[in-house]
Amino acid sequence: MKLQSATEKILIDCLLITLAIFIPYSQVAQHRFIEFDDGLYTYQNNFIIQGLTWDSLVWAFTNTDAANWHPLTWISHLVDRELFGPHPGGYLLMNVAWHTLAACMCYMAFLRCTKKRFFALTVALIFALHPANVENVAWTSERKSLLDAFFWFLGIIAYIDFLETRKLKFYGVVLITHILGLLSKAMHVTFPCTLVLIHLLHTAANADGRTFSLRDYRLAMVSSLKSVWPLLLLSAYFSLVTASAQSIAMSSMEIHPLTGRIVNVLQSYEEYIQMFFSPGELSPFYPLFYKEQHLRNAILPGLFLGSITLLLVLLAAKRRPVPLLGWLWFLGTMVPVIGLVQVGAQSHADRYLYIPMIGLAFVFPELFDVFTTWKKTSLQRFQTGWLALTTLSLCLATYVQVGYWENGVTLFQHALKVSGDCVTSVNNLSCAYLRNERFADAIAFMDSKIRIAKNPYNIGKLYTLKGQAQLMLNKNEEAIESANRAISNGRGETATFWILANAHYQLKHTEQAKMALVAAKQMLGAPSAYQLNDMNIREGIRYLDIILQSSDSSSSANSAH
Repeated sequence: MKLQSATEKILIDCLLITLAIFIPYSQVAQHRFIEFDDGLYTYQNNFIIQGLTWDSLVWAFTNTDAANWHPLTWISHLVDRELFGPHPGGYLLMNVAWHTLAACMCYMAFLRCTKKRFFALTVALIFALHPANVENVAWTSERKSLLDAFFWFLGIIAYIDFLETRKLKFYGVVLITHILGLLSKAMHVTFPCTLVLIHLLHTAANADGRTFSLRDYRLAMVSSLKSVWPLLLLSAYFSLVTASAQSIAMSSMEIHPLTGRIVNVLQSYEEYIQMFFSPGELSPFYPLFYKEQHLRNAILPGLFLGSITLLLVLLAAKRRPVPLLGWLWFLGTMVPVIGLVQVGAQSHADRYLYIPMIGLAFVFPELFDVFTTWKKTSLQRFQTGWLALTTLSLCLATYVQVGYWENGVTLFQHALKVSGDCVTSVNNLSCAYLRNERFADAIAFMDSKIRIAKNPYNIGKLYTLKGQAQLMLNKNEEAIESANRAISNGRGETATFWILANAHYQLKHTEQAKMALVAAKQMLGAPSAYQLNDMNIREGIRYLDIILQSSDSSSSANSAH
């Protein structure tokens, strides 16, 4: 009967987590793909569009598109294409399903580890509903984070089974989940390190009232390291694979000096802590300006992080190790994405907090353990009331945040309000206007940004995008002027010359069209899985080339007659 009651409680809690997630995230069924990486992962990727074929499966295991090697993530997108075709709502609802599974696995993992229902439910609900995690769920491209989390928590459950039984079949499950996690997202490399912390947490939580000494924890750590070393070797190997895949995206040391990176690391840790405990306005992109990074900017964040670490070490010495274990979880799991090796132009990102926030969530249930002098009934009521209020608050905040992800226009309009005029958000909003066929809005927006832009390269990009909008409105002379301005600002790329060729052809400037088309073809790289432009430049060039060749043939035939 007791077992049945425990099972019923687990089912009730998992249903609560599922319902809590569904309330804010159900709206994604009506959302669209956005212009920030979704083309690469879904609607512009030629292999994904094919669906599940032998060629697409081979590609999933052999390509390093998106500067990553994550075949399982690609396969999940291929499955979605088979199930939902080009409709984004299906992909996003599948994201919600994976997030729900991960949150339920999170709950069961910490329930198995600590044997404390309140601890497990608190951590799982915060993970399920924190607004910083919206980016991972409402963004199709972040499927990799959801798969990673699911295998992460499933691996923890298997590891605890292994700890308690020492049966190799459970260790085999740990090994399999680790491999599957690594095939989903490179950030999974820190999973073995969290197993060491889970081992210590399990040791502390199952001490049967006995106070554990430093020697006991040292023995537990040695035991855990003996268990996880094969997993660490796998992580090391996949780290090398990831470094190779990301070599193109990695910033050079000259552009991003060590001093600037260290300052950004300390500031980012501080930003993530603030984001967790006081989530305000969030953005899909936070620009990084290394020119503004000076060593003096690292003093306060460094003192802040050092003070927290010292305080938690002192608490651990007082036989309260859980906050320190959570802190180490947060610091350690963040290492691959904290910016010591800078990949991309962001200073930090909401999506990187997905797994690390678990450690920060330890603090809340641990605070309630401090109130041991309270009567059990009043403490339970207080816990229930606090958890209900926290769940409601997070649910409302997440509902609002999910709404910003409705489409690229709403998302990047909000992003510009939060993070200011950065080139990534400006370009993505411009492309969103184009994809939504809001060409007049696109031109007006780009004109407003061109007036204040200072970097010629960015100005050239805006003129190229403006030329695309003008071309779609049949404003061919204006499109030619915009394309020429883009070229004069050093942005003479394939799209720019294609605009020139198309606009000249529409105006019957055949020779100019041919010259521009030759330039576009010369700059066109080898075919790839990802068409880099919404207007499908490659196909447009091929089509215009055929038309111009046909006109040449017709002219030659007429001359012969």
